[in-house]
Amino acid sequence: MKHIFHLFFLAVLFHSCSGENKLRNAEVYAIRDIGELSTTEFIVSKVLKINDEGEWYKLGDRKILISCKAKVKAGIDLSNIRKEDIKIKGNTLTVILPRPKITTFSMDPNSVKTEMTNVSGLRYSFSQEEKNEILRLGEKSIRNALNETGIYEEAVANAVSFVREFYTQMGFDKVNVEIIENNEK
Repeated sequence: MKHIFHLFFLAVLFHSCSGENKLRNAEVYAIRDIGELSTTEFIVSKVLKINDEGEWYKLGDRKILISCKAKVKAGIDLSNIRKEDIKIKGNTLTVILPRPKITTFSMDPNSVKTEMTNVSGLRYSFSQEEKNEILRLGEKSIRNALNETGIYEEAVANAVSFVREFYTQMGFDKVNVEIIENNEK
C-alpha cells in the first residue's frame, strides 16, 4: 500500500510539473502576440536640388531647391517568430528574431519647403505635379540611404534589449538572442 501511495504521489507531482512546463512554453511563445515592434525612430532630412535646363526648343532654364523631412521607424515583426526559433534548455532560452524592417515611413507635408526657385527665359514655374514628382524622388533617395543611417543596427540593439528583458522578467537566467541573417523566413 505504501508503494501505491508513493507511485500516486509521483504521478501527481509529474503531472503538475508537466502542466507547469506547458504553461511556461505557452508564455514563451506569447511574445509573438506583440506583433510589429518599432524599436527606433529617426528623422531624416533631405535637400532636393533640380536644375532643369532648357533644351534647344526651350529658351531659358529653371531651378528649384526643396527641403523635406521624413519620420522613419524601424523594428522587428515578432509575429514572424516560429516555434523552432525558440529553444529552452533548462533555465536558458535562445530566440532567433527576424531581420529588422522599416515599420513606418512618413513625410509630413508641413516639413516640405520650397527654399528657392529660379525661372529664366520663356520657361514656366514648376507645377505642383512636378514638385510632387520631385518629392517622390526624394522619398526614394531617403529610403535608399537608410542602410547608411544605422537605423537597422539600432533597431536590432533595441529589440534584443527588449526581448532579453521580456524573458528575464519571465524567470529565465540566461537569454541568448540572435538575428536571422538571410531571407530564410
